[in-house]
Amino acid sequence: MGLFDKFKKTDASDWDNAYKANPQFYAKEDGSPFCAFTLTEGTETILPKAPRYVIEGKELSDYKLVLVSTTKDSILGECDYFEALEKLEAFELDSNENNILVQGLSLSELEEILE
Repeated sequence: MGLFDKFKKTDASDWDNAYKANPQFYAKEDGSPFCAFTLTEGTETILPKAPRYVIEGKELSDYKLVLVSTTKDSILGECDYFEALEKLEAFELDSNENNILVQGLSLSELEEILE
């Protein structure tokens, strides 16, 4: 492996082996809906760049990213999806028009996303 190999974009097989984050829908205490995606420690994950979902005829405006630690065997926390997506650009392996492929993050890297 050459010095610059780690900076090369990944091939299609990485997309095939990565976990595709699925939207999960929940209600806040006031009853308003929100959508959450999960990012798990050590797991290459495909996340949508611009999720758009409609619930009961209304477009959702609240999206969250839930961070899960396998080391601690627990949920670390949640944060605004779009703010997290900006931070995750530093861990991007590849992207296409609609999605970003994020490398598997360590516990400390996940904790940085929450800051």
